[in-house]
Amino acid sequence: MASANPSKRTWVPRVLKKRPNAFNVAAGLSSDNALGSSCEKLEGAAAAPATAMVPEWGGQADLDDLPADDEEDACGEPSSKRARTDAMPGAGSGKAVVAKEPKDEIIEAAPRLATHIATASKFNKVAAMAYSLLESGQVTRKNAHAFLMVLEAGLGEPKQLRRKELRVAYRRLYTAACDREDLFPPSAAQTLQLWRVHVLLQLDLYTDDNFQFSRAARQVREWLEKLPCIYPALEPANAKHMPEGDRQPWVEVIFDCIEVAVMHYKHLWAKTTVDILIRAVVDRRQNFSQVQQATIQEWNAMCKGQKIQRQQEHARNVKDQTAYEKKEAEWNSSDIKKTQNSWAKDAKNAVNLGGLDAWAAKQISN
Repeated sequence: MASANPSKRTWVPRVLKKRPNAFNVAAGLSSDNALGSSCEKLEGAAAAPATAMVPEWGGQADLDDLPADDEEDACGEPSSKRARTDAMPGAGSGKAVVAKEPKDEIIEAAPRLATHIATASKFNKVAAMAYSLLESGQVTRKNAHAFLMVLEAGLGEPKQLRRKELRVAYRRLYTAACDREDLFPPSAAQTLQLWRVHVLLQLDLYTDDNFQFSRAARQVREWLEKLPCIYPALEPANAKHMPEGDRQPWVEVIFDCIEVAVMHYKHLWAKTTVDILIRAVVDRRQNFSQVQQATIQEWNAMCKGQKIQRQQEHARNVKDQTAYEKKEAEWNSSDIKKTQNSWAKDAKNAVNLGGLDAWAAKQISN
């Protein structure tokens, strides 16, 4: 049959095809002797032990020759499971295998949270998740350093917290974090104090309550006074300055707070408070960068111009007053209490005169 169809080739296992010395297909299989000798070689290879068919590269020829996952070996155990067991350190040596410590969810999730919280469109959602982690007690001293990375990413854009739709989320998250200072490493104490001013105090300035605005502006001025004045004679009594190496981040934070305060200068109730704050920062302008100093000079010029306009308007209103308005202003500025007391004293002296006048005087003295 082989001579009837010399072009038909005999099936050869794939393993033997990859062995260069198993047989030579290129030599040709056209003759019966060549085919017979090849078959004898195949039969000899099939009759040889299983170890003889293992290729020189150490095992399976390709994926088709790999055993199935559920194929059991001679021990009755799946080969994949046996391979994993053998790969375990200390397996079969009599040594105890130490179980790995469970992973911390906060440490694993911190990089993803830090990436998303830096995006303004996702900040509210991620900030709510971070706040819930703090409130539920999942943030501990063990993983607080990873959570601190999330908080730092939230302030990657310093002026993002000014957006109206983000202010509540910023205040709630960073208030909760600053209130739990004991969870964080001691090295983070200065960072948390910086956030109290940068986030919490700056957001306090966004108000239409003149009392809250004045209180927040006074606190900003207190932090500003920790920077040295341009002239020593302008220093207030018992002034204590922060170390020079720590001033740079504080300069940026204080400048941002003053910038927010100046935004309220359009309100009449905020003008005097802002004027005082601007005078304080002008006296310490050398601590700021050249660009910031130029902005401070613009603020100073604006405040001076507005003050001159208010004085001129007041003088014009006084000059245009009628006689009645002038007398009204005189009455408002007079000491009414003193006049009433002196009149009551004179009335007491007239009580003994009798008649209606005496009665009226007694009623006044009561």
